[in-house]
Amino acid sequence: HFDNNMPVLPSFASWDEYFAAFMNGKWPVLGNILHSYVSSLSALAWGSYFDHLVEWNEYIDHERIMMISYKELREDQILGMKRIAAFFGFPLCEEDFPRIAKKTSF
Repeated sequence: HFDNNMPVLPSFASWDEYFAAFMNGKWPVLGNILHSYVSSLSALAWGSYFDHLVEWNEYIDHERIMMISYKELREDQILGMKRIAAFFGFPLCEEDFPRIAKKTSF
């Protein structure tokens, strides 16, 4: 996994080991990464992904927060850009979106 080449993050022998730690939320918070490394704790770097989702779910209908997923952007990049532009109040013309999509695709 890509974390294995980062010296301040713990390494995992296999995907299964990494995935088990991820699913169990065994990531220290960012402020504890160095401490975790020095202490040789077997933990992940960001905390529980599921706890993160639960925390943000509280704001799902908040008018100043926009939720959009990478999957949504990959499925319809132009629609995603239109949603983002509308949310931020960016004055873009219909012709702008294909041009932006072409320059930001990978």
